[in-house]
Amino acid sequence: MPLPNPGAHVKVPRAHASALALTVLAGFGVSLALLYPGQYTYDSAFQIWQARSGEFYNITPVPMLWVWSRLLWLFDNPASLLILNLAMFWVGLGLCMQALAAPIGVRLCGVLLCGLNPLALAMMAQMLSDPHMTAAMILAIGLLAHVIRSGKTWPAWIAGLTILYAGSIRQNALLAVIPLGVLAVAALRAQQRMTVRRILVAATTTAVLTTAFAIALDRLIADERRPLWPMLALWDLAAVSVASDELLLPTFTHGAGLSVEELRETGAFDPVSATSLFARSRSGIGSGLNVPFSSEQRAALARAWWNAVSRYPGAYLEHRVRTMALLTGRHGGASGGISYYVGRATYRDNPPLPEAWFPSAQKRLYDLFAALGRSWLFAGLPYLMIHLIVIPIAWRRQRSPATDLALAVSTSALLYSASFFVLAPSAELRYLTWPIVAAPLALVLLIASRGHFEGAYAHALRPPAGAPSGASISPIPSNARP
Repeated sequence: MPLPNPGAHVKVPRAHASALALTVLAGFGVSLALLYPGQYTYDSAFQIWQARSGEFYNITPVPMLWVWSRLLWLFDNPASLLILNLAMFWVGLGLCMQALAAPIGVRLCGVLLCGLNPLALAMMAQMLSDPHMTAAMILAIGLLAHVIRSGKTWPAWIAGLTILYAGSIRQNALLAVIPLGVLAVAALRAQQRMTVRRILVAATTTAVLTTAFAIALDRLIADERRPLWPMLALWDLAAVSVASDELLLPTFTHGAGLSVEELRETGAFDPVSATSLFARSRSGIGSGLNVPFSSEQRAALARAWWNAVSRYPGAYLEHRVRTMALLTGRHGGASGGISYYVGRATYRDNPPLPEAWFPSAQKRLYDLFAALGRSWLFAGLPYLMIHLIVIPIAWRRQRSPATDLALAVSTSALLYSASFFVLAPSAELRYLTWPIVAAPLALVLLIASRGHFEGAYAHALRPPAGAPSGASISPIPSNARP
């Protein structure tokens, strides 16, 4: 089916728009009623304390903490962040479905499939940076879909700012936002065809701007900076130590008497999580967070890390492959990692958390989560497989706005997931919140790509196979040009 002419505007039937808006509103209301006030881990409680006190530590990137502090100032309710997350999430989904030219029934089912997926609900209920980043990403995608449908460019500027913000929420979010940045640049430069060269420039520009934005916010907001990488380095060193039967942790990082045998016997080295390393050993191991390492000690730790990987690459790769297998595989049990959190942790003088609005309904929902918790529906691998399927099909399929969005979403999800091969400090499924939530959306966009968007699309993101690398490519067939 040919795409509309550049600049054409196809009106969405008012009844369809109203039905979709009501469905989005109902989905938001149902998810909020079932999840309120969210689940609060120790990290969540510490973040609330920072937001309340105004003392910001960059252990968690500070932009989300600053937003949470403003919400607490306005509403005096920590669950206000959950409301914001769900609002961004559902609005983004609604804008994506609004842009599709599929039958209204398909769009209504699509928004509910993406929004009420049980694992997505379990992930979005956690009051951590992962769902906050995911909500911002979904909103940005929805705004870009609106640009494509309407032909208006001003939402692309909002999407660009949202992308920059999303890229500052987690340390490894940069890889996730680059594909969306390329799409935003394409939307802003609608009168110019995107070539390979322009795509590379857009990707580089997105990376530079996102990095600068994150650094600037960190310098403006954070009161104390403590690097997280020493904790990951020590966990990797412990893994290689156990595999090689040689203690590789520098002496200043642990107490006297620590041995490889102690790491094994006490469970201080746990393949599931790095935190056990600092809680279970008899001799004691410092993470560098409570008592920061000096710059000289950090340099020595970095050298020890590099030397261990260089001397025992097989042991290191085995450790990282095992971590990814635990992260993406089925969860549950002592060796299966954590799939989702249920809790209401406290920290210092934090006030009591709000009570659930509908406790019996919430209990039944979490009973469902528990029943699915050890199944592949609550594992990361099936969702990553969806992205692996979407990318080649979207790449080969005839040009359409939906394929470009599907390709950007799945590329973003897989790049983000790949970073955890090196960076994951545990097998907590929450790290894959973005790929999990994005998978149904990418699939719906791919299916919808057989049709077209309800609007104009005057640019392409890539040339077809065999085209010159610098060629100017238009998605509008020549017989469809005015």
